[in-house]
Amino acid sequence: MKPTNKSQTLSQKKYTQLLIVLVLNFVLAPFLDGNIGGLFSSAIFLCATIIIVRTFSLHQKLFRLYLGIAGLAFVLETVTRFGWYSPQGIFSLFFIQAIYAIYLGVAVLLILRDILFCQPITADTIRGGICVYFLIGFVWALLYGIVASFDPQAFSQPLIRGTSYSDESYSKVIYFSFVTLTTLGYGDIIPISPLATMLTNLEAIIGQMYPAILISILVGGYLSGRSE
Repeated sequence: MKPTNKSQTLSQKKYTQLLIVLVLNFVLAPFLDGNIGGLFSSAIFLCATIIIVRTFSLHQKLFRLYLGIAGLAFVLETVTRFGWYSPQGIFSLFFIQAIYAIYLGVAVLLILRDILFCQPITADTIRGGICVYFLIGFVWALLYGIVASFDPQAFSQPLIRGTSYSDESYSKVIYFSFVTLTTLGYGDIIPISPLATMLTNLEAIIGQMYPAILISILVGGYLSGRSE
């Protein structure tokens, strides 16, 4: 019985663990420049995401497919960071970013589906909603990176230099994504191309609508459940 209780406790706090990993990655990313630090951060995030996805009622083949995409994303990052493979040309860089975008995008959809149909709503469910907010920012950062790869003039400043996706480039697209998501709009980086403008507008709308609607619904359901 003890292993069962322990397993249930971990399942009830799965989003708490992911939120801690996301916040630590977000806060410590500027201090983890370099191969070892960056890979360590990515590995922790990869493990936390897979552990959560494994708790969902997915078909075994779908879970293995997602596991393969996540593993491929991490392998590509590893070989690129250590210079075992240097992406040549725009399409190689696009492939790496696209794999990561699919990996994180699927995680967003699965977590969102889980928290929307979760009954009863718990404090951990609310933390899951916050995790989705962070993940949206990371997904959009990858989309901006893809746009900048094909069109270096898409933004007022080059987000990615040449065909390399360095720590500096990663930090810049993350910065621009969360500035847009939170609608701060510092104005130091401005979208120029129609596609870049469309993506920034869409992210800004999501950044306003998501906390106002979804998080408020989750918090309202949680407080209602406690009062009963």
